[in-house]
Amino acid sequence: MDTISTTSRAKGFAEVNPVILEETPRTRIVFKAGMHQNGIRGDIIRYRKDSNGICKDIVPVDFNCLHKDDGIKIELTTAAIKALCETVGRLDAIRKKRGIQYGSHDFTVVDSDAIVINDQNKANVIRQLLEAGYGEEIWNELAQRDSDITSRLANAKIHEDRLKTLHQFEKTVINNNLSESDWQHFFEDNTWIFGYGLKYQVLNIIQSQPNYGGVTVTGTGGQRGDFLTATEAETKFTCLVEIKKPTTELLQHTQYRNGAWGVSSELAGAVSQIQVNCAQWEISSKLDPNRENLKDVITIAPRGIVVIGNTSELDDWNKKNSFERFRREIRNPEIITYDELLERARFIVTGSEK
Repeated sequence: MDTISTTSRAKGFAEVNPVILEETPRTRIVFKAGMHQNGIRGDIIRYRKDSNGICKDIVPVDFNCLHKDDGIKIELTTAAIKALCETVGRLDAIRKKRGIQYGSHDFTVVDSDAIVINDQNKANVIRQLLEAGYGEEIWNELAQRDSDITSRLANAKIHEDRLKTLHQFEKTVINNNLSESDWQHFFEDNTWIFGYGLKYQVLNIIQSQPNYGGVTVTGTGGQRGDFLTATEAETKFTCLVEIKKPTTELLQHTQYRNGAWGVSSELAGAVSQIQVNCAQWEISSKLDPNRENLKDVITIAPRGIVVIGNTSELDDWNKKNSFERFRREIRNPEIITYDELLERARFIVTGSEK
């Protein structure tokens, strides 16, 4: 594959980068071509190199001063003749197909059975290779040629997927059109949202809709919760998650006393439920079947998390004060609102708050 560079010098005329036809330690023969609307023209120039291998500037010969029997002869080898013919053919093909273009341009010339990749067709070429089943070969070749590129591509894809999820999260919180079970599936599909920000412990979902009070963690009956998660480290500890909706009220409709707002029945119920679940699971986790199912996870006074409501409901200082003091005084569970979780997810993806 060769690259031919052209630079326009006048209307309908462009110079071409010199093409080396033949080279020795002491000499170099080049074809310096020009393209015009009617064809190709050019000079064949033989340079002499100095001791450093640099071509010396030529001194033009004035043919008017030559003796009538004198002349200039430049001998070309078979390889040089072949290169000259191929160059003229390629230039003429470019001229016929592209014309004489203004400015500087690079043209890539390949064999007829080769694949030419440029900015316009690169996506289509890659798509064709993937559709033909060469995905693994492409990935392996990238890994061999540049060990960092596979990591960069993977991270870029993860970032792109998380950015899409973030936009979906933001839109859905605003529209409030998902049920509790829908939100459960959303968080189950996007565990990274819970994986950061919650006291900076990485949480992995190990069982959705766990059975805390049944015979086993996967059994039927008993007390159910939304998620059984575990911190991700050398030693893993369980953490229970209860999910409500973004529209679930945080506070009661009226003040309990002047300046004091009681929490809503939904919030109080969710806190009570997960406290009972944590206590029940600490007992049930010690049963032999559950130990076998979760042999890498340890349960000691499991933490609880309640995802509920939106702080936009807290539209005056007394409401903010009442809600924040309530959750600060509760040791377990941690109460987090959807808009807070959204901001944490945004920070994971973009590195900054809205």
